[in-house]
Amino acid sequence: MPVIDSHLHLFRAVSDRYPRTVYPGLADADLDVPAEKLISLMESTRVDKAIVVPLGPEDHYLGEIIEQYPGRFAGVGCYDGSAPDQAKNLDDRINKSNIQGIRIGEVDASADTPDDPRQFSMFPLLEAMSERNLRVWFYAESRQVQLLEKVLDVLPQLVVVFNHCGFMVSLDNLTVDQHYRPHFTTEVPPPTLELLGRLAERPNTYIHFSGQYAFSHDPYPYPDMLPVADFIYNTFGPNRMLWASDFPWVAEQPGYAQQLALVDHLLPNLTQAERQQITGGTAASLFDF
Repeated sequence: MPVIDSHLHLFRAVSDRYPRTVYPGLADADLDVPAEKLISLMESTRVDKAIVVPLGPEDHYLGEIIEQYPGRFAGVGCYDGSAPDQAKNLDDRINKSNIQGIRIGEVDASADTPDDPRQFSMFPLLEAMSERNLRVWFYAESRQVQLLEKVLDVLPQLVVVFNHCGFMVSLDNLTVDQHYRPHFTTEVPPPTLELLGRLAERPNTYIHFSGQYAFSHDPYPYPDMLPVADFIYNTFGPNRMLWASDFPWVAEQPGYAQQLALVDHLLPNLTQAERQQITGGTAASLFDF
């Protein structure tokens, strides 16, 4: 069974050739994280493949590395709010960059959210994704998760992967820690586990086992995340869990290999088959490489 890193970021310094979203203090314009930096770590850690998510809707570099390293990378794009026709935007990006999913952070942006999920602002995109069998990479606050629940009543075949242990976050609460990593101030375990458990009852929902560093109040290996890991295991099960590193933010602290080792630290009672499923089997069932 291959080991697959199911969520990370690769990008180049901003240029005419490689336009991208800039996050001051986290991903400044001059920060350069090419695929070769990751590949070296993957080889030393025995990670075989990876799912790459750009920092924004610009897929230029993503398409390039998928072609340059056949069989190693799969891609998930980011929502492009500037696209006038979301279905056409998806088709263009599938053809150019071979994306297999889209990362989104909301379901409806209206101040007055309608009752009918078909009227939610993101419904046309989500419907188009369902029609194309694209995966939803979801990372949002709890209100948006509740709206997603309504969408799944209408689009039950839509595949959703909750990012980073299912924590429900707002970008208003995003800071950058002393190691230049994203950090959110939140309770651990979070008060949203009941809502997450409700979504886990739907068979097409999945979850990343990742991002612990961004929420934990403890140093590595983040023992306060043990109850969260147990909850995810008991509600989603190994067949719907995907290990991910969230590289490059973990490259220095705690380290790439250490991020993979969290599977053993936080889920110490896994069988070998369960561990293989979480560290690669589930991702392999959802993506083509």
